[in-house]
Amino acid sequence: MFFKVKTAGKPVIYVFPPQGREEMDVSVTVSLVPQWKFSAIYPVVPVQPHQFEKSLEECITWDVRTHRDQTMTEKSTGLTVSYLYWEAITQGLPPSPPDSPRPGERQSESERFDPIPSDLSDNDHISVVLPLSRITQYLDAVLKELGLHTEARTSFITYWLPSFNRHTHIAVRFVSQNAYERAAPLTIFPKPDVVVRVFMLFKGVPVSDVESGLWSNATERGVDGVERWRDVVGLDGKDELSDESLFRILEWGGMEVRR
Repeated sequence: MFFKVKTAGKPVIYVFPPQGREEMDVSVTVSLVPQWKFSAIYPVVPVQPHQFEKSLEECITWDVRTHRDQTMTEKSTGLTVSYLYWEAITQGLPPSPPDSPRPGERQSESERFDPIPSDLSDNDHISVVLPLSRITQYLDAVLKELGLHTEARTSFITYWLPSFNRHTHIAVRFVSQNAYERAAPLTIFPKPDVVVRVFMLFKGVPVSDVESGLWSNATERGVDGVERWRDVVGLDGKDELSDESLFRILEWGGMEVRR
């Protein structure tokens, strides 16, 4: 089976130190499974082979100092930025088998994520299908439910909007943090109090497929409340990202599925 190259688009990482400790030295490492390869990084730091886990291929590390205005300075480049940026493309490797659930754990569709064969379907019990006219309002509501602040929601939607605009209908689902963590582990030192990683999969759906009922279940899910995405992503306390007394990490990104 042939899989087109997919890009993990603009995952960005915000680092929010706790109130009273705004000036912090923080190390941020992103690692990738072999199915992914770094294609863009900012601030630019070296891509290194992963030394400790055979299941991981590449890694990058930013060493930053945070500031009171919620910016940070990457030490090796001297660049001051609002967030850390990375992008990856899929490599032409055979699909890996699904991860086995831990003993006693039932693994849902949202818990399975391989960058190469990942897809959305009417029968995955997760994906929603929305007309283009509804996609931005729906996503803003979802992202707000997941705790993203206004700037993050705006950046997320405007980054993907040109891709959405190529389609009349869009299928969307969010990946659980556990599944995403297995594909792109994130290591922070010192250890944060809160880590929220939001990763969206989407693809265009032809209007003929919608009208013929091929996406009837996903279309019905599109009118459900957005609260269910908290369970899918795997979030606990709703207000943790806004709690300024905590050391918080927020990452958002996504990938368009093309066949």
